[in-house]
Amino acid sequence: MMQAPSSPRRGSGTATQIRMKVVRWSIFSVAFALLPIGVNGLSAATRNRGIAYDDLVGRGELLLVTAAIAAASAGELFGDKESRLRTTRLFLVGMSFLVVCLSSYWFADIAAGLQSNQVLDRYVIATGSSAVFIFAFIISACSIIVSELR
Repeated sequence: MMQAPSSPRRGSGTATQIRMKVVRWSIFSVAFALLPIGVNGLSAATRNRGIAYDDLVGRGELLLVTAAIAAASAGELFGDKESRLRTTRLFLVGMSFLVVCLSSYWFADIAAGLQSNQVLDRYVIATGSSAVFIFAFIISACSIIVSELR
C-alpha cells in the first residue's frame, strides 16, 4: 500500500527551532543561574525570617549572574560568519561585552567595599543590578534568537 507523501508538520522549521532554543536558554542558562538567589530567599522564608529584595541581591550577586548570561549569549554570535543581520549581530555582541564589563567591574567594586567594611547602599545595588540584569536578559534573548536566523 502506498502512502501519501507526508506534509510538513505545522509549527516545524525555524520558528520552532528558535522557540526551543529560547526555552532551553531560559531554563538551563537563566533559571539555573538564578537558582542560588531563589534558594537563599526560600531558606530565609523557611526559617520564618523576613527577607527584603535588597537583602537577596544587595551584595551584587545578580551582577555575577548577569555577566555569565551576557557572556554566554555573546558566545552564540561571536565570530559567526553569517552575513545575514551582520550589523545586528555586531550590536548585540558589543552590548553583551559592555554588560559583562560593567557587571564585572561593579561586582568587584562592591566586593572591595564590603571587604573594607564600607557602608554601601544595598537598595541602589539591588535596583541597579536588577536594571542591568533586565537589559542583559533582553540583549541575551535577542542574541539567542538572532543566532538561529540563518
